[in-house]
Amino acid sequence: MPTSAESRKAFFSVFPSIALPIFIALVDQSVITTAMPFVASELGDVEKITWPVTAYLIAAAVTAPIYGRLGDMFGRKRLMAIGLVISTFGSILCHFASTMDMLTISRVIQGMGAGGLMALASALLGQVIGPRERGKYQAYIATVAVTANAIGPVIGGYLTEHFGWRSIFLLNPILVAFALLMLLRLKVTNAPSSRKGIDIGGAFILAIAFSAFVISIDALRHGDSPPVDRLLLTGGICLAAVVALYFWERRMETPLLPRQVFENPSIRRSNAMAMCQGALMLSIYALLPVFLRVQLGISAAEIGTTLVPMVAATAVGASITGRMINTTGWTTLFPGIGLTMLAIMLGGFALVNPQLGPTGYAVWFTCTTVWLGTVMPTVQIIVLAEGEPQDFGAVTSVSQLSRSFGAATGTAIVPVIMLLTPGFGAEPLAELLDGTRTDVEIAWPAFRNAFLVLSVIAAVGAVIAARVPRRTV
Repeated sequence: MPTSAESRKAFFSVFPSIALPIFIALVDQSVITTAMPFVASELGDVEKITWPVTAYLIAAAVTAPIYGRLGDMFGRKRLMAIGLVISTFGSILCHFASTMDMLTISRVIQGMGAGGLMALASALLGQVIGPRERGKYQAYIATVAVTANAIGPVIGGYLTEHFGWRSIFLLNPILVAFALLMLLRLKVTNAPSSRKGIDIGGAFILAIAFSAFVISIDALRHGDSPPVDRLLLTGGICLAAVVALYFWERRMETPLLPRQVFENPSIRRSNAMAMCQGALMLSIYALLPVFLRVQLGISAAEIGTTLVPMVAATAVGASITGRMINTTGWTTLFPGIGLTMLAIMLGGFALVNPQLGPTGYAVWFTCTTVWLGTVMPTVQIIVLAEGEPQDFGAVTSVSQLSRSFGAATGTAIVPVIMLLTPGFGAEPLAELLDGTRTDVEIAWPAFRNAFLVLSVIAAVGAVIAARVPRRTV
């Protein structure tokens, strides 16, 4: 067993090179959320306001297991570099997008590049650090991840306010150049897995299932007259794809989704917990800019400033959780408590409807989002402890897939819930966002419903955390 000093040295030989790719992938995911009200005002199609966010998540989710398996086979460092280059190409296309549809397609390409960065980074960490000490060092990874996820809207708000929303996509090429230079210094290489073959068919079926599911949810936006034919078609395709994926994966020698992901209850339930966390984190950070814009009429930069303390709170929550796991060896206790508190805070806000200013909302949601940080380090520690070393890339990529699936589902469901609220819809929302309508009280029932749905998701996550068999490392 390596000593604490040896583990620390091994970790910091890897961390500087993997931290920036993680940051890039997750900043690109969330940086657009603050800008979307202004993107929709310029490009139109306000009913598609969540499409660029969801498209990125779907692409990242589907490609994550492919990166994980390819990384196990051919080297995680090499695959991380490829992902960075693809994400930059997509970011440049986003900058020049002239329609919402073009922006959505460009975000798909950007997400395809980012898909494996988080999973490959966690797998590289698992190579050099033992199971018990991963708690302490996973806290560093989780802090980078949640900070990137949370600070993205802040950066997006500042750049949108001062340089226009297109400028947010110029950040990626600059950061990627530095990330590639850091990767060149990384000396760690993994022994190639003996399991050869890439499950392209499984990835294709997964993409169909994922896309059909999100399109089905989006179809519900039509309220009293949803397109029944479209719902039946996409719902049927989703169900058929899920069944096909199950049987396809069972017959594959090297499945896209490793069998232990489904057969091991600790990994299975940890991934379900990651799904809830993904739905909560991105939905909260996508909803709050719209909420603050409508309720207070503040600018993108002011929205970003209001979100700053939430960034710190989530990062602090992740760091404390990782260190507590390292000290006590307990795992699921912390997300169980955190998700319960999150459910109470979100539900309480929805029921009380406090009339606050920017500072008051910042304080409330800082006390709320700190609990988000309890999930990510716990999930990564459990799946690495339960997974086989030669499959670290694959099992961590499935956790990323679960998180992305949850995020895509959450960001699709929340606007549907809002737009289905009686007396509300896409037109009043567009008018409130551009300031041509001032009766903001019309929007509160829609926001209340959205926060209540998020509260329920947090409660479900808390129940799942209580049922994870692996409670210590």
